[in-house]
Amino acid sequence: MRHIVLLVAFFSLYSQKGVAQVAVEGRDVPANIMARIQSPSSGAVVTIKQDDRLAKMLDFHVIQNAKRAGMHGFRIRIFFDLGQKSRQASQEAMEQFMEKYPDMAVYRTFDSPYYKVSVGDFRSRDNALKLYNQLKREYPNAFIVPEWVNFPRLD
Repeated sequence: MRHIVLLVAFFSLYSQKGVAQVAVEGRDVPANIMARIQSPSSGAVVTIKQDDRLAKMLDFHVIQNAKRAGMHGFRIRIFFDLGQKSRQASQEAMEQFMEKYPDMAVYRTFDSPYYKVSVGDFRSRDNALKLYNQLKREYPNAFIVPEWVNFPRLD
């Protein structure tokens, strides 16, 4: 049973990678990860014997991940406030940041009753920490938050 759980975990992680590669590289690859593994690309033949329910579960997982663009990641919150003037203040904070850092993604959200301005799309907290250390002088109240982010550029 433990081996099946590990196998499912491996294939679910591999399937997420496969979906991202299809979107990024634009190649024609089978949507079903099992069909992709079994297709002879290097002359080798792989035969997988498994319960049909496992393949259906894996296909469902791939489809669910493909519906929502992005990934779990981190952003830096440079503004967080509530009140009558918080909408205008969040707009000003966003515009000020965009003037100083035109290449950085900026997001303004309203989560009642708070207006929030977050910047960046980071895969890891360490990547966010690099920019945070640069910004903490200008934005002393800034902090790193986990959020669903757009796929960051791979530089």
